[in-house]
Amino acid sequence: MSTATNEETNVAGHAAPELDSNAEDVTGAAGTGLATVPMVTDGADDGEIERELSEMEADAATLQREGMISEQEAAEKREQVARTRKFFRDLPPAERAAIVQRRREIGRQLMERQLSGAAVVKAAVRLNHTRLKPLFEQWWPYLNRMSINMQRFGRSTFGAQDQGMVTGWFEKQVADLEAYVDEQLEVASGFRQRTQAEMTGRGDVVFVPTVTLPSLDIEVEAYSRFSMRLLSLLLKFDRVMDNFDFLVWNGIRDQSDMDEETSRFLRKFHPVGVRGYMTHLRLMTTVRGR
Repeated sequence: MSTATNEETNVAGHAAPELDSNAEDVTGAAGTGLATVPMVTDGADDGEIERELSEMEADAATLQREGMISEQEAAEKREQVARTRKFFRDLPPAERAAIVQRRREIGRQLMERQLSGAAVVKAAVRLNHTRLKPLFEQWWPYLNRMSINMQRFGRSTFGAQDQGMVTGWFEKQVADLEAYVDEQLEVASGFRQRTQAEMTGRGDVVFVPTVTLPSLDIEVEAYSRFSMRLLSLLLKFDRVMDNFDFLVWNGIRDQSDMDEETSRFLRKFHPVGVRGYMTHLRLMTTVRGR
């Protein structure tokens, strides 16, 4: 990472091709319900953008009902959601896919830039499995940048109370993901060990596959403990998939079974990525205004 950059001059301008930065709001915590509307998507996964927008609508209603925002403010939030929903609904599938590709490209650029004045921890990221690489590139760079900007500009962007709600939502989601991945790794590694011991005891041929060319092998600069926790999640699930490879190679499980388990993890991670990305855009409006 050789190029030092200022947040204001080199990062702030990237949001416009992805999403109208005035068309989203993430001041609320997780929504209390989802509206029944046709699913739209930014091409990233199974309608996560629509689910996120529906959560934001529900947040606005909850905040108004509890007297935390006025009726006019709630109406403005709903209007922002409607504009964003229309933006994505009107896009052809090819353009939605192009948005995702562009977001991944910008994510890679963010990781190549250094942020002046930031205390960082360098981390090696080796992902063996191809299905985790797009997830990492599409979301982690923005979540990483969001985490430091939330520390720097969170209060001025959201206000003290709403900042706490946003931060609390992320903490809960990541804690749930950590528990899920820990359980998956324990189950997968335990099952593999038992299976391998049984096969060896029977005198069966045991294949021990390895990945010789990883899908991603880079060094990154993490800006916060939150970012490191997300990295740990991805690296740990990559180890889960190593165990899946063993089970498939030795005919214990079918590849479709492993694909289903991997898809379940991707679906669980995507809401954190979507909301982190949109929170990043919201924080960047404050950065640009300084």
